[in-house]
Amino acid sequence: MRRKRVCFVGYGSTEYSRKSEEPLLSYYAQAIRAALDQTGLKKSDIQGFSVTTQSSPDYSPHVAEQLGLELDWVLNGDYGGAGGVTSVRRAADAIEAGHVDVAVLLGGNSFDKSVFQQRPLEYQRANYVDVYGYGGPNTLMALVQRRHMEQYGTTLDQIGKIAVTQRENARLNPQALLRDPMSLEDYLKSRMISDPIRLFDCVMPCSGAECVVLASEERARSITDKLVYLVTDAERINYQVSNMLPDKTTFGIKVVGDRLFAEVRRDQIDLFELYDDYPIAVLIQIEDLGYCGKGEGGKFVGSHDLSFKGDFPVNTGGGELSVGQAGLAGGFLHVVEALRQLRSEAGPRQVKKAERALVTGIGWLSYGRNLGTTAGLIMERRA
Repeated sequence: MRRKRVCFVGYGSTEYSRKSEEPLLSYYAQAIRAALDQTGLKKSDIQGFSVTTQSSPDYSPHVAEQLGLELDWVLNGDYGGAGGVTSVRRAADAIEAGHVDVAVLLGGNSFDKSVFQQRPLEYQRANYVDVYGYGGPNTLMALVQRRHMEQYGTTLDQIGKIAVTQRENARLNPQALLRDPMSLEDYLKSRMISDPIRLFDCVMPCSGAECVVLASEERARSITDKLVYLVTDAERINYQVSNMLPDKTTFGIKVVGDRLFAEVRRDQIDLFELYDDYPIAVLIQIEDLGYCGKGEGGKFVGSHDLSFKGDFPVNTGGGELSVGQAGLAGGFLHVVEALRQLRSEAGPRQVKKAERALVTGIGWLSYGRNLGTTAGLIMERRA
């Protein structure tokens, strides 16, 4: 579906921390304040509000109450790591329908022990692999990666290049928790977690929050002259769910990509912010988005420069693999980085030509039935 009058007008990010036990509400407030300061909006200007989190014991109306927000529209963005993209979609619908003109979308996480309530992830274990010692997301992606390697000849060097390049990008991102240099040798020698998944294949949980502000085109023109439009977006829930033997090396992103590129050509995209809970997920998404054939992702990665200076810029701020995963703020991290790039606010890691960006999200992993939620959107800078 092609959007016509929905714009991103601002964003806010907090510092990420592995040690902070600052309340989650405080992280929310910091991210919103940063976004309001950037846009010049007041708290009373917010009409729509979405919260995406795994740890908050409260739902969006309660969070809004604690933040002192009077609203016309709220959403609990309960879509796992796809929550950033899917929350944008829901808010865009509300804006196009005329329900609101300004919406603030939020994701975050905190290690605050007084309120931390990690949602049980038993849905991941409700399948036959449990009896073989299945251990959650790390094991799930280990099985997917092993299948891809055995079926298509994908190598650890090719997969590791993604993690190494994203670390190079992160070294120029002050928000990133992991900024030390990392070589391919460092990647290959990192501790084994769930063969073939290594330590540097895994995201680092942390505290923090991300926020984006959407507005109708008319309202956006009164807020900023850096207009970034939502051009098109799509999602697929429970890809191949009716198939008893689904293809584990193909995600719902394949369907999402086909829909996105029905509106915008693949060669018109300048940068890619792809959900990166694991490097193999990035590689598979490149295939599913149609930039190479199935099984050719390893060769594609090997023959392209994925850095912010390269011919195929991927996760220009370092992605979750190097910045950190502040719970379901991880889904917003990619939206915010795309906004920075399109507004030419990425500093030393600025992509030279940044007019259109593609952002994806992945949520609710289940080995028995592929990924639960996959989504994507295309953003465009306009004068």
